[in-house]
Amino acid sequence: MGKIIVQQLVTLDGFAADSEGDVSFFESVPEWADSDADQLGFLDSVSLIALGRNTYRMFAGFWPTEQSHREVIADKLNTLDKVVFSRSLDRAPWGDFAEARVVSGDPAPTLRALAEHTSGDVIIWGSLSLTDQLFRSGGVDVLSWRICPIALGSGRRALPAGYSTGAMRLLSSTTYASGLLTVDYDLFT
Repeated sequence: MGKIIVQQLVTLDGFAADSEGDVSFFESVPEWADSDADQLGFLDSVSLIALGRNTYRMFAGFWPTEQSHREVIADKLNTLDKVVFSRSLDRAPWGDFAEARVVSGDPAPTLRALAEHTSGDVIIWGSLSLTDQLFRSGGVDVLSWRICPIALGSGRRALPAGYSTGAMRLLSSTTYASGLLTVDYDLFT
């Protein structure tokens, strides 16, 4: 049985996007080579990528295209199974790779069922509306933040308003010379 992991790029002050929904704050990290190499190793444990409609559109416009050819994780990411949660999409093409499945139902039980029937983990990137639902329903096993060395002061929080947990158990943390910090927490200690 796989775990459901929400992995977000966030700012030091906990925002996953600015007030306009832009995520260009990640450009505050001048060098990604070391963290991308670690991310490639992490993807070996992943069997399924879950995305919301907007993040799917953003990802599908980059990852399965020539634009991503220099990205070390592109080949692995493109070949993983994907599911997109949307009530408006009929299909979710992924360039020359297998299409993502489109699901319109409740994401928490759907992802839990998928995680129970896969050998690897389920990863959710971006997709803040989707992750809000999962956090509120208790549908997240691991919180993984990739913290960029910048504070925005305002914007879209990575966690839903009012969400709180008991003490979480630190699974791992890694610092990079670029200023990036990664932390992984088990939400159910």
